[in-house]
Parts: sequence; structure tokens; C-alpha cells
Amino acid sequence: MALKFYDTPFHVTHDNETASKMAMKMDLSIMLSNLIKEQGWTQVEAAEKLGIKQSRISDLKNAKIEKFTIDAMFDMLDTLGFRVPYVYAFTA
Repeated sequence: MALKFYDTPFHVTHDNETASKMAMKMDLSIMLSNLIKEQGWTQVEAAEKLGIKQSRISDLKNAKIEKFTIDAMFDMLDTLGFRVPYVYAFTA
């Protein structure tokens, strides 16, 4: 039996579109958590900077990606001054 490889763990149990969005949300949550850690902020401080509740920072740090939209995560990154270079690529 041949081994089957997947792009991400999400692709094992979800359709391609859903899995790709989940993988993107995971990447964004890692970026946000790393930015907060690099600044040395507590969850309360990060929440104040972002204008959200501390419990949302806890959700973010615990990778509860289902509680966030991609737009909300990009808004948080924008608020923190983070800019993402656009990479143009097609996948077959």
C-alpha cells in the first residue's frame, strides 16, 4: 500500500478549501503569538494594545483558531504594525 502525503494535518480530515483556510489561520495565530512574545507583553497588555479582551489573547495563544476569522487575525496584525509581503503563486 502506498503512503499518502498531505499538505497539512488539516488536509487529512477536511476538504481542500477548509483545510487551507485552517492552515492559514494556524500560521496567523503563530505569527500573532510570536509578535506578542517578542514584545514581552502579558496577555493583558496585548489585549489592551489590540482593543480586545484578555480571554481572546488566551484563545489565540492556545491555538483555538476556530474562534477567529482570517479577517480578524489580519486586523490584529495590522494594529500591531505588522506588514505581510504579498507572494503571488499558483498551486496546481
